[in-house]
Amino acid sequence: MPDNNDIYVAIDLGSNSFHMLMVQNIGGVPRTIAKVKRKVRLASGLDQDNTLSMAAMERGWDCLSLFAERLENIPKQNIKIVSTATLRLAQNAKDFCQHAEKILNLPINIISGEQEAALIYHGMAVSSHSADKRLIIDIGGASTELILGEGFKPLVLNSLHMGCVTWLEQYFSDDLINQHNLEQAKTAAINALSAVKQDYLNHQWQLSLGASGSIQAVQEVLVAQGLNEQITVAKLEAIVEQVLVCQTLSELDIVGLKSERKLVFVSGLVILLTLFQELNIDVMIASGGALREGLIDELISTDVPDDIRLHCCEQLQQRFQLDTTHARDVSTMAQALARQLAYEKLSELDIEMLGYAGLLHEIGTSIEFLQAQKHGQYLLSKSPMSGFSKEQRKIVAALVGCYKNPIKQDLSKQQAWCCNEVCQLLVSCLRLSVIIVGRGQGLRRLAMSFSYNAGIIELTMEQSLWGDNPLLVADLQQETLDNKFIKLLNR
Repeated sequence: MPDNNDIYVAIDLGSNSFHMLMVQNIGGVPRTIAKVKRKVRLASGLDQDNTLSMAAMERGWDCLSLFAERLENIPKQNIKIVSTATLRLAQNAKDFCQHAEKILNLPINIISGEQEAALIYHGMAVSSHSADKRLIIDIGGASTELILGEGFKPLVLNSLHMGCVTWLEQYFSDDLINQHNLEQAKTAAINALSAVKQDYLNHQWQLSLGASGSIQAVQEVLVAQGLNEQITVAKLEAIVEQVLVCQTLSELDIVGLKSERKLVFVSGLVILLTLFQELNIDVMIASGGALREGLIDELISTDVPDDIRLHCCEQLQQRFQLDTTHARDVSTMAQALARQLAYEKLSELDIEMLGYAGLLHEIGTSIEFLQAQKHGQYLLSKSPMSGFSKEQRKIVAALVGCYKNPIKQDLSKQQAWCCNEVCQLLVSCLRLSVIIVGRGQGLRRLAMSFSYNAGIIELTMEQSLWGDNPLLVADLQQETLDNKFIKLLNR
């Protein structure tokens, strides 16, 4: 039997899907080595008396038989299995669990709504960058968890009895997408939220994150339709207009929506829109970590760094043996230049992404120098990056892919994080910083000034530089040929 003491498994028996996450603990850092997901739609098997149908239970048992094959050689103490809303509600949950435990030869823990919310928050905290205060929403099949927390501590925890499967059964069972069904579902969501709404409105938060398939599906639709990954009320309302045109769930067909998500998309969408409107949420992004990541962290008991994204960059620097001093100098100068030039056009998150690109810009040199930018973009686009959302990873990869050599002209197609002007500005700041920092010169204080006008960075050099730094001047002159967004002047 192989030694699998460093393998850990979290299994989540959700109301819509069953998930299995398998990781390997490498130096205290969990690396995902397998994911298995099956649509079971357990919640659809609940009748009016909350009795789970035999058909639904058999779908669940069939799925667990698949999971069992992967668990044979994993130490039992390294595996944790939890079930959520549907089995909390089901009158015959014991019948399901007894047979399920025989299949897995492991105990199943039916966790409370508050426990589920706490695990979701913990999973989000250990896998996404922390903010002073953040609101986390997870729309499941039969429950929706709302968690307000600060750092790694949850402050307000609630689990509401509404989900994309139960709302499908109650308000869209006739297959129709119309104003009547949408309003019925929305009113029910308002009522479900009403008892706890003020608990959240009493706080202010800096970041809103979504942790469920419903929210990830909305984000996928936005990105596929050429928008950035940030979810807003206006964008949700625009998607509602698109689904109304389709008229029925069976005919639902909008750009970016995966076929396996179609049945529960509209019910999840109306719940999300209602939460945005009732809680005055401005912007939300989807984040990968949630309940299963919380379970894994409990099993491994790792210490979580304060800045998860920075810690991820440092791990990549170490893995690919980068010059960390040089990378830090490039990163610092690029961020300072961006703030000086066009701070009003850039968000603080834009500048943070530029900084991370500076830290990782030479990652491709671990493969080959001449096309290092190409290799770097590929490595970052394929590497797991804890704390980064999908679109944050894409913008960092796109910036690294343009740090030297002629710039690719399809930047806007490589990422959906920001508009093309902002992306070009960030690229130019990174490229200038790489040139000015040079190699071994550190944060040089040179006789040059910068301005930003009509999308062009104008760099003015003192006359003394032209004779004293011929290589620097040659590199900057070449940059004006490779990058039409930079203009070199002399005083």
